[in-house]
Amino acid sequence: MIVSDRWPAELPRRAPAARCQGGFTLIEVMAAFAVFALLFGVILQILSASMTNTRRAGDFTQAALWAQSKLDAAGVEEMIEPGVTRGQFDDRFRWQLEVTEELIFDERGVDAFDLPISLYELVLTVEWGDQRNPRFAEFRTLRSVDMHWEERQRVGL
Repeated sequence: MIVSDRWPAELPRRAPAARCQGGFTLIEVMAAFAVFALLFGVILQILSASMTNTRRAGDFTQAALWAQSKLDAAGVEEMIEPGVTRGQFDDRFRWQLEVTEELIFDERGVDAFDLPISLYELVLTVEWGDQRNPRFAEFRTLRSVDMHWEERQRVGL
């Protein structure tokens, strides 16, 4: 072991080391900002698409509720008759109901005119939106109607 009687001031000095700087270079800041801007743009597009899909789903849900209400009333509040009727639910939603009588076929050989019911197909189209971008939903169902309903109402059965 070498022992020196010189104090550190007399020890040989090293060349000054490169000074360590704290912080980021301009290139690093620019790259981080570019990545942030790109990710921010992607997130905004995702949020915009999500809001559009939420609004569209809400519109379809409202159309389905209006359609259910209209189809539930058919044959109960108003008599079902073949033809086309149109109307408006509110200031956004319009409807068109097309009713056609369907023939009933019976494998047993019973004549369709001898059956006590009539079968109707109801096609309800609910429309909304403007002329440039119209939206619509179509709902179909079958309804059976007692052919002797009016007679039974008069007799009181």
